[in-house]
Amino acid sequence: MKISDLWLAGFLFLFSIPTNASTLNFTSNAELDAALRQRISQLSLTGDPLSPRSLPSINTTKAQLGKLLFFSKIQSGNFDTACVSCHHPMLGGADALSIAIGVDTLNPNLLGPGREHRSTAPFYDGGPTMPRNVPTSFNLGFWDKHIFHDGRVEALLPLPFQHGAIGGISTPDSGKDLPDPDAGNNLSTAQAAFPQITLEEMRGFTFAEGLSNQETRERVAARMRGELEPLALNQWPALFRETFNLPDVPLNEVITPAAIREVLAEYMRSQVFVDNPWFDYVQGNTLALTPQEKRGAFKFLSRENVGGFNCQNCHSGNLMTDEGFHNLAMPQLGRGKGDSYTRTNDFGRYRETYRFNDLFAFRTPSLLNVEVTGPYGHAGAYGTLEDTIRHHMNPTVAIARYQYDGTQPSVQQSDMQNNSQEAINILFVQQIVGVSKLNNHAYNEEDIQDLAAFLRTLTDPCVKDRQCMAPWLVDNDIDPDGLRIEAVDINLQPL
Repeated sequence: MKISDLWLAGFLFLFSIPTNASTLNFTSNAELDAALRQRISQLSLTGDPLSPRSLPSINTTKAQLGKLLFFSKIQSGNFDTACVSCHHPMLGGADALSIAIGVDTLNPNLLGPGREHRSTAPFYDGGPTMPRNVPTSFNLGFWDKHIFHDGRVEALLPLPFQHGAIGGISTPDSGKDLPDPDAGNNLSTAQAAFPQITLEEMRGFTFAEGLSNQETRERVAARMRGELEPLALNQWPALFRETFNLPDVPLNEVITPAAIREVLAEYMRSQVFVDNPWFDYVQGNTLALTPQEKRGAFKFLSRENVGGFNCQNCHSGNLMTDEGFHNLAMPQLGRGKGDSYTRTNDFGRYRETYRFNDLFAFRTPSLLNVEVTGPYGHAGAYGTLEDTIRHHMNPTVAIARYQYDGTQPSVQQSDMQNNSQEAINILFVQQIVGVSKLNNHAYNEEDIQDLAAFLRTLTDPCVKDRQCMAPWLVDNDIDPDGLRIEAVDINLQPL
């Protein structure tokens, strides 16, 4: 897979020449408004990604039970990790790390920057054992086609706003293109069963050794029923009976892997954060954005021939994603997935499809609340929106200049340049044969700042306000098993 011929390097140099520069010639704010509103109309944007979806409130009984479970270490093999360890509501529904630290951490309660592995942990090498950046759990219920960076949980036919799978959902349990009978009726429920069986995330390297995925889930359910390790406190049986209204059914039919994944999914699907200035503007409030933010919106939505960068070609619709997969040749940090000659690269979607078009391709993220969901890229290579935008403008130049300056100095970088250059080389070929949507652009610093300002208008103010986020936190809730994550930051201040 390694491509290093001199002739290709020459082509890459030529191909790094940008295709256009942004030039806007609006004489007034009113003229910019008119052009932007015309573009909004052309793209059929409504500012309402929720309609006609039906997603649960955090106040439903299942979402409330899911919240308690989300913050508990009961699912992890070594009682040291919870879902919230990587998806904290006050960390953008993620963990603010380039690559997550899952099991075997020094301090299970310390989340975000400063979280580290124990030096005595299995496979310890100083850096994170997980291979990829953590996607946000915010607005998870909006996804209709794929979950995870590589789309390994996939609707076999598009789900009509999560009202049940037409053709089922494929997962790693069933294999690609085959329906998983245990997946549930939406993508959120399907994916909720996989962190607890993944070694680096929650399972650990010794729990349920030799057992299948489903057998491991059954063992977690048995633990919650009180059939395995004795717990000094265990309110799960009563809570599950009450939530599912099953007071007289045998407990092994109440606390099941299916019930566990359902309540977790309902909690995550309740994380709907879409009240932002951009949507106010789309719905008619021209005062919702500043002139700079409007310029950024126009450049984001418009084609190159009118001074835009055509970002909506991939970040389309109200959710701002085509739910597709694209090779951006983002810097490859970390251990990777064992791909290529270095065995530390990550081929992304190709690992699922084995199609050349999908080499180094990763799912287009939604940009809603993107301001708070960094670091960015499948390996968390960039810590700012500005640097991420610059990379999109010209990946070849960005990789040549790249130096990691994030909050995880121990993240593995020894193969970063070789692995990243391989992605650049493949991107070049994909562009030449016409399977890539990514073009190189000339730009100035104003363009970067305008685009970044626009992206920040996609933030729902609630996600930065702890009081507003209180319904998704556990400050005043019961602790059903005494295993709650009491989340603190690197300064040991409560999150």
